Amino acid sequence: MNKKAELFQQFITENELTNLFTLREIENDQYNTVVFDATVEYNDIVFPLFVVLDDTPFGFVRLEIAGGRFTPEQRKATLDVLNQLNSEFKCFKHYLMEEDGYEAILLDVSLMSGDNFDPALVAYTIFEVLYPHTQKDLTRIIAAVESVKVEASGEEAPAVEEPAKKESKPRKTTKSKKG
Repeated sequence: MNKKAELFQQFITENELTNLFTLREIENDQYNTVVFDATVEYNDIVFPLFVVLDDTPFGFVRLEIAGGRFTPEQRKATLDVLNQLNSEFKCFKHYLMEEDGYEAILLDVSLMSGDNFDPALVAYTIFEVLYPHTQKDLTRIIAAVESVKVEASGEEAPAVEEPAKKESKPRKTTKSKKG
């Protein structure tokens, strides 16, 4: 495991956040990449969140907002909103990614660390920067996808996967240090 991931895992353990993150090491990866899987909730919908740390001076936090196959109209409406959000927020990169016929609307936050990696800054980025952004601005992206009606025709209509609904068991949360 890379040094940044070791420090973040130690931070998770010391701060009793082990039920929020699941560690996944990427095998045979030249950068010793480790992914910490988690989730973010919005209106009882659970969105996948990933903290990716490796041996490079960079890392990132990624949130998957929606995924599936989008119609050209949905794609255009979504890209318009993503571009607007990118022009408003310096630290976020909102984008639409396509791979092997699957499309995903993603939000990335870059983490610069060099030799001075601070795991508390990763937690701050998630809980104090990314999470409030999702609670306020995620609606704009979701509304863009949903604004285009997909009508069923002779062809199979493209499907957009809905994120998982919130589980009924409670999850541990962190407390803000703001008091």
